Parts: sequence; structure tokens; C-alpha cells
Amino acid sequence: MTPRRLSVATGLAVALLAAACHQDKLLTPPVPAYTGGEMFVRYVSLGNSLAAGFQSGGINDSTQRQAYPVLVATAMRGDSFYYPSLTMPGCPPPFTNVFTQTRVGTTPCLFRSPAIPPYLSNVAVPGAGVLDPLENGPAPGTSSNPLTQLFLGGRTQLRAMMDARPTFVSVWIGNNDVLGAAMDPANAGDSTLITPVAAFQADYAQIADSINATHAKALLIGVANVTAIPFFSQGATYWAIKNGLVPGAAFPPTFTVSANCAPIASRIPGARGDSVLVPFPYGGALLTAASPPSNQPENLDCADTVRAIVVPAELVKLLTAVAAYNGVISALAAANGWAYVDPNPGLDSLRAIPTQVAPFPAFTDAQGRPNPCSANPFGLAFSCDGVHPSAATHTLIAKKVVQAINAQYGSTIPAVP
Repeated sequence: MTPRRLSVATGLAVALLAAACHQDKLLTPPVPAYTGGEMFVRYVSLGNSLAAGFQSGGINDSTQRQAYPVLVATAMRGDSFYYPSLTMPGCPPPFTNVFTQTRVGTTPCLFRSPAIPPYLSNVAVPGAGVLDPLENGPAPGTSSNPLTQLFLGGRTQLRAMMDARPTFVSVWIGNNDVLGAAMDPANAGDSTLITPVAAFQADYAQIADSINATHAKALLIGVANVTAIPFFSQGATYWAIKNGLVPGAAFPPTFTVSANCAPIASRIPGARGDSVLVPFPYGGALLTAASPPSNQPENLDCADTVRAIVVPAELVKLLTAVAAYNGVISALAAANGWAYVDPNPGLDSLRAIPTQVAPFPAFTDAQGRPNPCSANPFGLAFSCDGVHPSAATHTLIAKKVVQAINAQYGSTIPAVP
């Protein structure tokens, strides 16, 4: 299997030859030479930004190549794995410094490679929710965006999957059905933005029905705990730093942290900080205002009235939704005899290592300058937006996916390096 970016065919003869080759690829793909290889002749990936290869607030051909579906397809050694390659620097280009909002290059969006592959293997679209594989939008309830049309044209993810004639399908969808609520800039943790479980179940069931219609085998990936990403820090972490409990860390004198941000174990009246999440853009803005040259008095308060933070009642609803979604997904996998991966144990193990998942962003370097993405301000496991996995984590995910497939189907897909 080779990930492909096609060059533009020129001339009628080349075009006719390409068309013939395209038909041949659709009709006679190779069979991998290992146990169960016939299941992995043609692999298609559905999903959202996690599957598409979004990193550091952007996407381009380089990040697309690092996405776990490409790594899995390479291990499968089946037919060519095509993705909607985005010309460098991307659309949008990834950040080089998220704190200054600096991106790769100066062009806000460069489009797809002009070549048209015979089919798409990675049909995932950044921003997609569980409804979006069924709808190309814009329509009520969809998360359609410019990349939807750029990647798929007038097709849905499911239509593009069917057009590819897959023998194996993976799905990682559902994170955005709760992530948008958690990260809402106007009201972080807004539970009214969470997709209702009944609607989630109905939409995901249609995805499963469409996969069954192709007679392909499948692997489903559960929803990651969106409250555990380093985009958020606990209010208790801010309180600990302010009170000198984190060696080597300090806040400006004009920045204060309310006592209600203390951890519950402190027994300070009203303490709730380990159940409060502070988005880094909000916390960072407070710290910037309190730092030179402004030196303005700023305070982080962990009360319910602060709309910029996720408060305990909202946190419970977010966690409840993730658990319910994963109940739906795992049940569908079991009912269809498909493989299932819960991403959370692996991500939790990374979170236990501060160098992998930073409990508090490294906003500045030793000289007080905004840290560039090359400094991994959110830890090695996450890219420079605090939300999307790094290339190294995509490799870990790909390994888990291959292991789960082999365990479920008795196949011997070679290990991901």
C-alpha cells in the first residue's frame, strides 16, 4: 500500500490511460499476503479532524500523511490509500505559534492537489459531527464547513465510502458532538450544544447500516474524553501555582486566583477547583493582561457565574455524554461483530506523564516570550492547539487500531512501526 498524491495527467492519451488504470484499480485491487488479508484489500476511513490529520489548528499534506488511517493502511498493505491532499501550507495552515496566532506561510488557504484520484480512502472531514457523514450541508444540525466541499465535493462521507467499494472501514466520529459544547467561547461547557444521546444513536445506526450495505468489516473508535485535553487546565492548577505549590512556576503579582479554585481536598470553604476547567485562551488572556507592560489586576474566579470556564455541573454533563456515546458505539460494534477501540485508557496513560500531556500550558519561554509550537507547549502527545493529537500519538493510535483488528478478526496485519 502506498499513500498517493497524483500528478496532473496531461494529454488525451495519458487521460485515457489514467481512466483505464482507475477502472482497473477499482475492479482488481491486490490481496495482502497474510492471514485475513482479503478483508483489507481496500480500506476506507470515516470521521472528523482526528481521522483527517488536523494538527496545530490546521491541516496540509504533511499532517495528512501523519494521520493514523494512513499508518494503518500502510500496515495493511492493501490497495492504494488516497486522501484529499491539501497543497502546502494548507487550509488552514497549522500554527507555528498558537499564542501569537502565527501560522505556516502567509496564505490562509491553498486548495487540493488538482489531480483527481479514482476514489477517496480517507473521507474524514475536520469539524464533522455524527450527523455529517449522512449530510453534506449546509443543513440544520450539520457542521458543514468549507473543507466539506473541498474534500468531498457534493458527496457525503458515506457516499464517498460506497463509491470506493471498501472491504474494511474504520469510523472515528462523535468527539465534535460534545467538544463544541466544552470549548464554546461564549459559554464554555454549554450543555445545550451537546448532541442528545437519542439523536446520536439514530445517526450512528445509519452509519452502521451504510457500512453493512457494502459488506465490509469494520472497526469503530469511541469518543475521547474531551475534558482531558490540555486545551483545559484545572482551576486547582492555577490555584496551586499562585500559592507556590508548583516548583519553578509563578504568576505575576497582579494576577490572583480565588479560593474557590482550590482543590476540594484543601477543605477551603467553597473549593471546587479540581472540577473546574479553564480554557487556555481565557486563562492566557488574563495572565497576559496581568503581565508587563500592562500589569493590570486580573483574577481567576471559579464560580458558576463565570461563563468562560467549565463549572462542575457542566463537567458532569460532558462526561455523561461521552460515556453514553461510547455505550452506543461499543454496542453497535458488538452487535455487528466489529472491532472496537476505547481511546481513553491509552490517552489517560499519557495524561499521567506531564511531559506528554501538560497540566498547564507552557505559555512563555525563559525570557517571557510566547512559546513557539516547536517547544511543544501542550506536551509531546498533543499538537500546538491543545486539542488534536501529535504525530507521535497518531502512531500510538494506529498501533491500537491494528491490535484491535487482529484480536477481533484473527488477522495478522503487520505491526505499525
